[in-house]
Amino acid sequence: MHDLVRIAEKSNLELNEEQRKFFATVTTFNINARYDDYKSEFYKICTKKFTESWINEIMNYRKWIKDTLLNR
Repeated sequence: MHDLVRIAEKSNLELNEEQRKFFATVTTFNINARYDDYKSEFYKICTKKFTESWINEIMNYRKWIKDTLLNR
């Protein structure tokens, strides 16, 4: 399963609307990168600045998820 919102729900992580939107967007990155017709268009928007910004946010969420799940 690649749907991050569903994975969060199955992990009993409570997401606010902003977090749901973020996870849904990251999920689309996975889909876009897997299919050739989407891949070409997706690569066009993946500038260094775009990529660094998303990686930083993903790392912040990764830390939040780990902290949340480990402190239960």
